[in-house]
Amino acid sequence: MNYDEKEEINQTDKSPTTEEEASEAENIDSDDVVDKHELTLEEIEQEEFHQLVLEAQREALEKEAFLRNNPHARKRRVPKWIVWLMAAVLLFQPVAFIFDIYSLPAIDFLKTSAKLSKREDITKWKQSVAVVLTEDGKGTGFSVSPDGLVVTNNHVVENTKQITVSFEKHGRFSATLVAQDSVNDLAILQIKNPPDIPSLKLAESPIFTPESKVRFIGNPLNFFGIANEGKLIGESAWAGREAPIILLDAPIYRGNSGSPVFQDEEVIGVVFAITELDTYGKVGMFIRSNEVLELLKEVK
Repeated sequence: MNYDEKEEINQTDKSPTTEEEASEAENIDSDDVVDKHELTLEEIEQEEFHQLVLEAQREALEKEAFLRNNPHARKRRVPKWIVWLMAAVLLFQPVAFIFDIYSLPAIDFLKTSAKLSKREDITKWKQSVAVVLTEDGKGTGFSVSPDGLVVTNNHVVENTKQITVSFEKHGRFSATLVAQDSVNDLAILQIKNPPDIPSLKLAESPIFTPESKVRFIGNPLNFFGIANEGKLIGESAWAGREAPIILLDAPIYRGNSGSPVFQDEEVIGVVFAITELDTYGKVGMFIRSNEVLELLKEVK
């Protein structure tokens, strides 16, 4: 059950503004609007902010209609609050649009990443995590050696002719597939002239204790370099695999395929899919770091 760029996403749980709310916003008294403009954006509640947006849009449309009917009318200075308000709308509108499309718990999703990204270790690890691009979509990969070896999932790069690995601060690099394990869904890529970035350390004997906290970094949905966290659930047998996979209670989404899972400064596994459990709902699954080390032996 691969969870990569080819899967479609659920567009439920949208929250469009109702006609009643829009009507109330349009009928807001102009004096009240002026009073609220003296507040900072942080002090304005979400509903009030929405009302201000509608009021600004209405005033802009009325002014445009007036100028069309009165071409010689004297130009009036646009109040600064309208300029700042519309700038704020334009700034946050694309983000809101993405949240509507993907039906995410968006605030928690980004707040967690922003909080974790302040950590020194997360900042360092992010340098080694890359976007793996193919003709069909994208996934996640991470550097494991200074000579340009990158680990990702096999399903991210299988049956593709062109692979590009992109690091946030170092740009894009062409890559070739040098080793793959279809059973464990792992692949090793080789990039030419690799950038000078730290390599992530793979744990040789990781311990998977239920309820232990772990962190992971990947490129879910249309986001890049998102850090998140979760808890280990335990081991589970998986068809075709000799070693069990590890279940992870964490927000895993399309694009997280190939994300490194961290514990105690080491990578203990690689995210490859999601499943659904009665107790936890949708959970992530990752492959042990031991399996990655075995595949790397074929390259080195």
